[in-house]
This record gives sequence, structure tokens and C-alpha cells, in this order.
Amino acid sequence: MFVHYLNERQQGILLHYADEMMRVDSSVDADELVHMDVIRKQAEPGVKAEDVPANTLPDVFEDRASRLAFLLELVGMGYVNENFDPRQSKLVNDIAGVFEVDERELSEIESWVKEQLSLVRRAHRMMED
Repeated sequence: MFVHYLNERQQGILLHYADEMMRVDSSVDADELVHMDVIRKQAEPGVKAEDVPANTLPDVFEDRASRLAFLLELVGMGYVNENFDPRQSKLVNDIAGVFEVDERELSEIESWVKEQLSLVRRAHRMMED
């Protein structure tokens, strides 16, 4: 949803960390695979996943918008299957820390993501009736 706020390099890094979010809990489910595909489709054509150490992320995500877009996407990956694993939470908290995003702000991000996913699920149920 916020991938367009990121440049191509940032999108590649997002692909890597979204994949890490998906796999860090040692189980990958269909909802996560679908969400990963959505992120890939929102990225520029040809963007490849790029692994960079978390402590260097602020050098690549230099502005507030790109940092928050990155975190929103990662939190979305964590909640897409309604099971935000503690290992996923640790990964997000570590990245928020290097971005100097405080707990209050991260909590707002998580609340927004949960509300957004709830609205999407509601819309799907309405369409099924």
C-alpha cells in the first residue's frame, strides 16, 4: 500500500525484510505468500530483494515518509495472518529502534494496520453475502 513512497533500492530492501518477516516465525502461510506477492507487484518492475544490515537502514531510508512506509509494510506482513509472532515483533522493534521511532509511534502504526486489515476483511465478508 505504501511501496510507492520508496525508491527502487528501498523497495528491494523492503522485499528482503518482508520475506524475513514472513519466515522468521518458521512457518509461512498462504496469506503471507499472497501479501508478499502484493508487495512485489507494487514495486517497480525488476526490483530484486537486497539484504542490508539493519543498522545501516537509516543511511538508505533518509526521510520520515520512507521510514514509516517501510515500517507500515513490515507490520502489515506481520499481521496479515492475524498472528503477529514475538519474533516478528522483535524484528519490527529492532528496525523501529534504528529509525528512532518511539514506542508510541510504533503502537500507532500497529493500530492503523490492524484497523486497516479489519476493514478489508469486513469488505470481503460483505461481498460474500
